[in-house]
Amino acid sequence: MPNTKTTEPDLDVALGESYYEGSRALEKQYTDELVESIKRAIAGHFEEGRGPARRDAHAFDNGCVHAIFQVDENLREELCQGVFVRGRQYKAWIRFSNGNSEPRPAWMFDARGMAIKLTGVPGAKLMDDEKHTQDFILISHPRFFVDDLKRYRKVLEWFLRGGWIDQYLVSLLQLRWLSEAPKAFLANLNFMYNPLYQQYWSMTPYRFGVDAEKKFAVKYTAKPRLHNKPNIFSRQLARFGWKFSLKEEMNKTLAGNEVWFDFYIQRYVDESSTPIENSKKLWREADSKPERVGTIMIPIQDCMSPEQAVFCENLSFSPWHSLPEHRPLGLVNRVRKIAYHEISKLRHKLNDAPRREPNGNESFDEDRRRARE
Repeated sequence: MPNTKTTEPDLDVALGESYYEGSRALEKQYTDELVESIKRAIAGHFEEGRGPARRDAHAFDNGCVHAIFQVDENLREELCQGVFVRGRQYKAWIRFSNGNSEPRPAWMFDARGMAIKLTGVPGAKLMDDEKHTQDFILISHPRFFVDDLKRYRKVLEWFLRGGWIDQYLVSLLQLRWLSEAPKAFLANLNFMYNPLYQQYWSMTPYRFGVDAEKKFAVKYTAKPRLHNKPNIFSRQLARFGWKFSLKEEMNKTLAGNEVWFDFYIQRYVDESSTPIENSKKLWREADSKPERVGTIMIPIQDCMSPEQAVFCENLSFSPWHSLPEHRPLGLVNRVRKIAYHEISKLRHKLNDAPRREPNGNESFDEDRRRARE
């Protein structure tokens, strides 16, 4: 069984990490309970015959594309750490997704995801279930809505029931109405037209470097270069068109144009403006100006292959598929370490699907061509 343990201490205290309510045992207890709740929900849906076992969040993709992650040539020396080697290129797979655990209409509001998997990354990783990858998990909102494990578990238990009232009313009632419920509402209030026109954020912080004298904490964000974006009238008209599909819109764009994102970091400033454990706090660009460290180029391609869709569904993403230089920080990421790993194992087992690490050289163009003939 893949090992989820690292050779490092559980916390990077020097960068501001601390246990939930000051207790390692309590954090582990609530994390284990939360993960078991998620696993019960996934297994329950599968046993009810509701299709293949899926992720508990971001269960349905809006397309999976191959891409090139290019590190900036003129990167400052202090930023040349981990995967960020001047001019280095990595083949990558990117999974765009809806946040919901249920299939909802494409025109409906929802949180959206951009999960990036770099391949061909040398060096020992924090988890050993993948040897040559580095994942960056980004969401369409810059901050998380809750950092209390007890309330988060209650929210998830109701949300994963899947009913409209359960998801959009009862689950919100589990949160604090003034400080958390509005954040949860805003995080999901995304009326997307095309996944390629959206900015995405890591929400949670990460370490940058391992040397005690050089390391610091960062958050990530990917900003699209919007050259030929349709006007707002055209976008809204398309959203309410017959059989509107985010995947189809993305595929139309990539049929004749490559798409670029700029990849940035935001540095930790202080615990007041850029806290590590309080994931509800927005790291404002006025407090921590984004610094570009690379670009993502998504080439012209056809992403509608059924074989590619299966490949995408079977990928496993985790912020802990990572070099030590980019170690995830904070409570939310520590929960993700266990949850993502256990969910991946469960859904692959239930679906009788092998867990394979991609190498970036996979191609489904021939499969798509044959399907057309």
